Parts: sequence; structure tokens; C-alpha cells
Amino acid sequence: MHKTTVMDISVINFWGKTKFWWVVMLVGIAFIPMGLWIIFSPVIGYEVVSILLGWALLLYGIVQLLVSSDSKRYKHTWGWWLAGGILDIFIGFLLLGNIALSEMILPFFFAFAFLFKGVNNIVSSIAIRNINSSWWMYMLNGILMMLISFMFFYMPYMSTYAVLFLSALAFIYWGISIIAFSFDLKPEKKVEIE
Repeated sequence: MHKTTVMDISVINFWGKTKFWWVVMLVGIAFIPMGLWIIFSPVIGYEVVSILLGWALLLYGIVQLLVSSDSKRYKHTWGWWLAGGILDIFIGFLLLGNIALSEMILPFFFAFAFLFKGVNNIVSSIAIRNINSSWWMYMLNGILMMLISFMFFYMPYMSTYAVLFLSALAFIYWGISIIAFSFDLKPEKKVEIE
């Protein structure tokens, strides 16, 4: 009998599977308290949010490099993780190295990052619509990410507290998205049939 396999979002997006899925999940968990801290400390200012984003990108970049080292088992995916890790580390150092620049580009960084991920999730949800019953969650996630992106593009017209609140929301939502994505990265256990 022919067994069909269910393709998931990580395969469609070239991310594949990794034994380090739990490290990716820990990064997502770390992003949520960052966002909550910004909400409950709104006077911290733009500079601290920029520094938090820089450190978050450094952390996530290092995790992506770790995941790319798992290339022996998943040869077709290591390059995507390596490129993403290098890019995130570069942007993290850029944000930490020049605070004035990072404060200026912070809204646009969030806007483009959420726009890219939103479009990516919408296209992926359409691609897996017939083979994965949870395709609608990726569609909803893509739409929400695009809405957050458009809010960041509108930021120059918002007050500082609105920008900080939206940044906090971005950290929390980004963390939740990374946690959900980490479960798709978890390799399936091989069952040996005797």
C-alpha cells in the first residue's frame, strides 16, 4: 500500500527539520518577556527597544548558525539557516553599533521583516492548502503579520508611546510565531516495523 506523506510549512519554505528545534523554541520564548517588559516599562524609550532588537537578532542569528550545523541529516536546508544566521548577526551588530541609526531604521526594519514573513506565510498557506489541514493558520498568521507591517510603515505619524507599544506587540507576536514554527521543525520519530 502506498503511504502519502503530509508536507508541512517548513518543507515548503526550505527550512526542513532539525534536532535543534527546541533551541528555536527557546528563542521564541525569550522574545515574549522582552515585549512584555516594553509594555510595562513604556518610559524606557526607543534606544532600549533598538538595543533589545539588536541583541535579539544576535541571539537568533547564533541559533540559526547552530541549526545550520545539523546539515548532515538535512543537507538541502543548511544554506537557508546559514544565510539567515549571518544576516541576522550582521543586522544585530549594525543596530548595536550605531544607536542613532538603529533608532531611525527600527520601524522600517520591523515593517519590512513583517511584510516579508506575511507574504511568505500567505503564499505557503496557498501552496499547502490541499495537503495540510492547518493551512488556514498560516494564512491567518500571514494576514496578521502584514497588518503589523502596515502599522509600522505608518509609524512616522504616531506618538512615541504608540511606537513603543507596537514594538512590544511585535516582539510578543514574533516570539509566538517562532514558537509555533519550531514545532514544524521537529523531526518525526522513525518507527521501525519488525
